[in-house]
Amino acid sequence: MKTLKNKYIYAILVMATITMNSCNFTEPDMLTFKSEEEVTKNLNSLTTVINNVYAYLPDGYDRIGGSMLSSACDEAEEVNDLESIQNFNTGNWGLFSNPEGNPWTNNYNGIRKANVFLDLLTKVDWTYLQKGNAAEYARRVKITKMHKYEAHFLRAFFYFELIKRYGGVPLITRSYDPNTELDSLKVIPRAEFGQCVDYIAAQCDSAAKYLDTDYSVASSQYVGRATKGAALALKARTLLYAASDLYNQTANTDSLIGYTDANRKVRWIRAAKACKAVMDMVPTTYGTHNDYSGLFLLRDAVSKEVIFEKRYTVGNGFEVLNYPVGIASGKTSTCPSQNLVDAYEMKFFSASDSRNGKSWDELGSGYNPLAPYANRDPRLKKTIVCNTEKFGKDNTVIQIWEGGNQGIPRKYASKTGYYLRKYVDESLDLTSASSNTIKHQWIYFRLSEVNLNYAEAMIEAFGSPTATSPADGLTVTALTALNNVRTRPAVGMPALPTTITTENFKLKVRNERRVELAFEDHRYWDARRWEIADLAIGGEIYGMRIENTTPVTTPPTTTLTFKYTKQLVEKRTWNDKMYFYPIPQSEMNKSTAMKQNPGWE
Repeated sequence: MKTLKNKYIYAILVMATITMNSCNFTEPDMLTFKSEEEVTKNLNSLTTVINNVYAYLPDGYDRIGGSMLSSACDEAEEVNDLESIQNFNTGNWGLFSNPEGNPWTNNYNGIRKANVFLDLLTKVDWTYLQKGNAAEYARRVKITKMHKYEAHFLRAFFYFELIKRYGGVPLITRSYDPNTELDSLKVIPRAEFGQCVDYIAAQCDSAAKYLDTDYSVASSQYVGRATKGAALALKARTLLYAASDLYNQTANTDSLIGYTDANRKVRWIRAAKACKAVMDMVPTTYGTHNDYSGLFLLRDAVSKEVIFEKRYTVGNGFEVLNYPVGIASGKTSTCPSQNLVDAYEMKFFSASDSRNGKSWDELGSGYNPLAPYANRDPRLKKTIVCNTEKFGKDNTVIQIWEGGNQGIPRKYASKTGYYLRKYVDESLDLTSASSNTIKHQWIYFRLSEVNLNYAEAMIEAFGSPTATSPADGLTVTALTALNNVRTRPAVGMPALPTTITTENFKLKVRNERRVELAFEDHRYWDARRWEIADLAIGGEIYGMRIENTTPVTTPPTTTLTFKYTKQLVEKRTWNDKMYFYPIPQSEMNKSTAMKQNPGWE
């Protein structure tokens, strides 16, 4: 993009390119090209430019071809063998291609746009309004300041997206003139991983200091914009990742991909403190949503559990891809795995029953192999469609057994014996010519994740589920934070006891993340940062074979019986060099200072 040092014509994307809150971020402005001078004197145009930076935030749904990232880890399997997501599963990716597209270029484009916008703001001057229209002057100053720190937040977001994939990356903190400074860009080396983490944290701190607490209270037009809570939540997630196994390897000597010192406890405490800053905004700003399913189908509503989200315009593409085959125009796409189903605990048999909260395969759990989905964590059936469950506006019974309407050998029937329910709006009639679209939102940060982040940081820092550290402001225990998620009314799982051991608690934290945050783009990255990708990304994917064993009687019985058999669906490929993405070869060719990640040289 042209430098802002001269008055070049400044290109502005029209609002139709911004997929947030019905494109309602600004007053109408249909001009496509403006000069720098016109932009700096027009608040509408400034808002449009910052909206263009938001456009580089990642999509959450079928952003990899027609697939979710969940189908590249042990959450799910893509029904279509030809989708690009399968290249992750077969190991067919690397220096020259990536199923995600080009996250390096996309995020640096966002960073570049943020840098250009921040440079642009140095030319903005509303003082000419001070005498004649003081109220308008104050309004414009406030909005301009808000946009400035939105840019700080977005730049930090893009850098987080980079470091979780590549480790340390070049820190580009200003715009460069492509006519005179290209050579300068070519010699900027990768910064150390720790430097990048500190930079992101600092950007979040500055954004949190100046952004409003909750724009959605004031006006729905601000839903989807960065807030103080969003900046604090991004900082918390970044610091949690930075303290995790992948970036703190014992024998690590490469500061580009992690820390080389032994100050890991300090990093865990830093992460916990960042989480606590968000938790301290409860209940004034944040709280828990009262309906687990409804949280992911807000449409035009807002929720106190949501900290930062992306709002989409109306559509039904996600439903078309993920309605079960045989329902309207359903194409299946994402097939939840047995691996994930097995993570859902048993729930209540009675208020004091000892089986409450046990794993399905734990001794005395009460699991019934003939009714494997009975008495399970309620999030299971709110996330996944199981055999004989009802689905859709007509409450169609989903027949996933062999020979059933949604079972094999039907083309595009689920490979695993399950269909996706989370995010899917079942009210749509995809065969109808009208009333067949709805609004979606993708949640980047929500309160339950922050509680889980805090629980993990605290148990790793202090080694006890009930430990606190008042000197650090950490007055909430890891156990309390985890139980905040499990026992909230929308879930209703039994609280973990204070007698739980440290090791069992660590396992519960990881499992709680797995079920609470399923299909929210966490498991793939958690598997990496915990260094369990050989099993969770490159391991074996299982499904459930379902056979109808109902006896033939006269008259026919109305009570169906089934045999459930766990079966292998796919063996995936993994190599430890894949823990870090390779720097794209196209970028290596451009730079004289870039160092490639280990194993990809």
